[in-house]
Amino acid sequence: MSRYQTSFFSRLGGPSFLAGVVLAVCFAAYIPLPSLRGSYVVSFLAYFLIAAAAYVLAVARIDRDRLPLTAIWVFAILFRLFLLGTDPTLSDDVYRYIWDGHLLNQGINPFSLPVSSPLLDQYDTLLRGLVNHDWMASPYLPVSQFFFALVNRVAPQSILAFQVGAVIFDLSTGWLVFDILRMLGLSRNKALIYLWNPLVIVEFAHGAHIDALMIFLMMAAFWFLVRSKPGQPGRDRECYFSAFALAGSTLTKAIPALLVPLFVRRWGWRRLIVYFALLLSLSALFAAGAGWGLSGPLDGRGLFGALRIYSSYWNYNSGIYHWFEVLILGSQTASATSGEMVGDTPILFAKLFTIALTALISLASGVWAWKLDDPEKADFNLRSVYLLRLTAIPIGAYLLLTTTVHPWYVTLIVPLLPFLYPVQDETNLTGRFVWPWIYFSIAVTFSYLTYIDPQNLREYPLVRLLEYLPLYLLFIWASMPLFHHRLGRIFATGNLWERIKRR
Repeated sequence: MSRYQTSFFSRLGGPSFLAGVVLAVCFAAYIPLPSLRGSYVVSFLAYFLIAAAAYVLAVARIDRDRLPLTAIWVFAILFRLFLLGTDPTLSDDVYRYIWDGHLLNQGINPFSLPVSSPLLDQYDTLLRGLVNHDWMASPYLPVSQFFFALVNRVAPQSILAFQVGAVIFDLSTGWLVFDILRMLGLSRNKALIYLWNPLVIVEFAHGAHIDALMIFLMMAAFWFLVRSKPGQPGRDRECYFSAFALAGSTLTKAIPALLVPLFVRRWGWRRLIVYFALLLSLSALFAAGAGWGLSGPLDGRGLFGALRIYSSYWNYNSGIYHWFEVLILGSQTASATSGEMVGDTPILFAKLFTIALTALISLASGVWAWKLDDPEKADFNLRSVYLLRLTAIPIGAYLLLTTTVHPWYVTLIVPLLPFLYPVQDETNLTGRFVWPWIYFSIAVTFSYLTYIDPQNLREYPLVRLLEYLPLYLLFIWASMPLFHHRLGRIFATGNLWERIKRR
């Protein structure tokens, strides 16, 4: 290759540009496939793993290749365009979205009756029979319901409309990550970590998951916080907008509530009150017509009826929780994929323990955030980076400890990964933690092998080992610089010798 050709190739982005081409070819290969379930799961995983290898190459060379920002965005849009309009066979959640939106537009509270209720026959649609778990009312919270109703009003009974909606929020999240990096003085190229992630692309452009809205609102909460720099006009207003955004994210799916302890210092008590007031008022709006669902039959009725079912019975593709359950029970309880209930006596101890541990980690992260977010210890931008990094701790704890891990759940942590890299002259103590989560965002798709035999849905022990064992080993590897740094500080300050003498 001539010097001119080498220079031209370098200006295009070098190996990272080729990685983008490979990703595009892999996503285009999904278009002719009639399904991604059944025997086609193998084809799906083959193309996905090739795309994942290209993605890993692009991330590994993110500071070496001069990939133009325009190329990052053009490829990101192209990847998603290839998947728009494909039949979302990896998940049937979109049919529930359409049904809930249809009911709300008819003036019916989606939390009031199960899908299969004869009382809803007068509102029947062609897609009603495709709704999963039709014996229960809606599991989706109020902001999700508003989104379902809006999309269904604009394009009734349209799967494509929900895919387009998910992609709009997905790309908007990418822009928020891009702009937060800019405001904090960090390399905007690291937005590639989110924009090119194969799991993110498949789950939103193909699967149309409502998680795209939840993640967008979560990142919007951070975006407003970063804009609330001391001395800037409208600082208080931005903090209020941050509270609005996180409340909206929490009312889409409840997981972002884990982040409230990290926001307390930046918000102050007034914004905290606004956050809880929004949660209560919008929740009460729907509970008024269907109840809260905190007691009674397990048919999903009421605002939290489905949450009771989820927390008490569902169990699928979990990691630490699975082995903890096996340790206590000697075997695994029935999973959600089989459609069976565990019975009247679920192993509450295992569930309550992991829930309590997740909540404790969230609170501990909040205390840590309070200490690090001290204006006297660091400037505003660095403290904002610390806050974004700490957010990965409760989110990561949730993914590692929860009872159910569908692949699209893992997309929640991906937009936080660009902020784990070191800034300026900072010692690289957190950058390695990008790789365990990137690995998990790839390996979690192995759980789709559950659908290789639609008549015999089951989990495979080998799949769980492939997902989680390398993940835990990567966490140990990522933690080594932190361990050595801490040990070095102990020796440098003489703290270790003082402790030995005291003993």
